[in-house]
Formats: sequence, structure tokens, C-alpha cells
Amino acid sequence: MDFLEIPKLADSEIPRTVDDHVVEWMEFLDAKSKGVIEMLADKNQDIKKAYDILQIISKDEKARMLYDAREAALRDELTRIETAENKGKAEGKAEGKAETICQYLEVRFGAESQDVQERVRTITDLDALSRITNRIFIVTNLDEATALIQDNLVSQ
Repeated sequence: MDFLEIPKLADSEIPRTVDDHVVEWMEFLDAKSKGVIEMLADKNQDIKKAYDILQIISKDEKARMLYDAREAALRDELTRIETAENKGKAEGKAEGKAETICQYLEVRFGAESQDVQERVRTITDLDALSRITNRIFIVTNLDEATALIQDNLVSQ
């Protein structure tokens, strides 16, 4: 994280390089003339992009509204994508937990556990699957495993 102290730009004792992008941005933010801004925009493509956007939104209210609507649409799209990704991750975790439970049931109780495994595969609630996973390894027989899973299906 950088802290930019624009008043320190005037301090000639502070060392800086000619192509320091942070200093360029500080000069852009502090610019008092259009000429300085255009010079910085010619030198730095990111500043040019910011300057172009500022020109668009400062022209008139309609252009500003269009810009704001476009930005809102982009943010909405990013939110939809993030939500879909999170949903996919949760579904993947649930499937993984269900598969772990089923593998344990298969190894521990064999083919007799097929019905219970099918019930486990219908559970989509990650919390319920986590509760089952935390307790499945201490059951001593298939009836206990069935009861554990049934209890979590009811609480779902």
C-alpha cells in the first residue's frame, strides 16, 4: 500500500526518477493546468485512459449517466460471475464430502450400504455433509450410519 502525500511533490529534496509512475499519478491528481495533464497522458497510457474518462463524464449529464450505467452493468456482471463461481465451489465441496462419505461406507460396510450411499448423494447442504463427515468415522454399524444420515436429512 502506498501513501501519496501530494504536498511533498514540491519538495525538491525528495529523490525521484523521471519515469516514476507513482509520481506521475500524483502530478496528475495535483495538476492545475490542462497542459500538464495532457503531457502526463502522452507519457503514461493509464493516465491517458483516466483523463479520457474524465473528459467524457465531465462533458454533460447524459454522458455521465451513460458512463455510470455502463460501470454499474460491469460491476453487476462481475458480481454475477463471482456468485456463480462461489456457487460452483460450494457444489464441488458438497460433492467431494458426499463422495468421501460414500467411499467410507463402501469400505466399511460394503454393498449393504448402497441405499445409504444413494441417500447421501441426494444431500446438497454443505453444513449437513460436514456434520455427517465429522461423525461418520465413529459409527460402529450400518444402522448407526443410516440414523446419522437420516437425522441430517431431516434437519436439512
